[in-house]
Amino acid sequence: MKKIAIGVFLGVFLAATVYGGKLSLKFNGGGMYLLGGDFNKSCDGLRDYEKSILGSTEKFVDNLKKLGMGFQFDAEVLYELNPSLAVGVEIGYLTASVQSGFERPAVSFKQTLTPTLSAVPITLNAHYFLPFGPKMMLDIVAGAGVFLSHLNYEYAIESTNYPYSGTWKPESKIAFGAKAGVGLEYSLSNNIALAVDIGARFAEITGFTGPWSGTYAGTDKSGTGTLYYYNYDGKYPLVGIYETLSSGGHYQEVREAKFSLSGLSALIGIRVKL
Repeated sequence: MKKIAIGVFLGVFLAATVYGGKLSLKFNGGGMYLLGGDFNKSCDGLRDYEKSILGSTEKFVDNLKKLGMGFQFDAEVLYELNPSLAVGVEIGYLTASVQSGFERPAVSFKQTLTPTLSAVPITLNAHYFLPFGPKMMLDIVAGAGVFLSHLNYEYAIESTNYPYSGTWKPESKIAFGAKAGVGLEYSLSNNIALAVDIGARFAEITGFTGPWSGTYAGTDKSGTGTLYYYNYDGKYPLVGIYETLSSGGHYQEVREAKFSLSGLSALIGIRVKL
């Protein structure tokens, strides 16, 4: 995934150099937030379901956290068509992880889920520059491309009756998406500018399938599974790893689970004019 991204980046850079014109390189990084998709829905569903079966004197320790905050880094080659307009190819990396779960001490039960969602976005962008003072410039950007996405999913159940722990590593997926944002550049010199950017991205991934392995009650087990979304009894949205899962009985609205990369980012960096 990373080799493909680096290859595209270098190819565009060399092509732009051959054809001439004003080039610049932009590097930035910072924080980002993503919506998470069905995993985040399942946190609410799991909480509601467990509370519905909780004993009258039983305590529920809630540590169910949603996938959201993470980090993002980008590099972009820009080709200036004129002082106000440029096109660019951007390659980045973003990742978010969370440890989520709950505990029912009275029945010696604790469940933990740790998803890590990452992606390498490769987008073709259009920039519109608007002077905003003698040294400042407004940068309005929109783009679209592919998001090479990867998921790592760890899970564990601590229980007297059926302790279980394992890892699910599905195959990487490619999703199409888009981005839009606005930035402010401040010239530090003729060739270097400080950049602050606020952006939004729109992408959704589904169909994560791959091998899982773990230990169940002291016995090693493994297999291949897909993450499914379902509405348990029509009340509780949940996700689970199954070889196959069909609607019927308690399992309603069954489909492959979706993860959402859509969200916001706040980045700071530099642009170097070549």
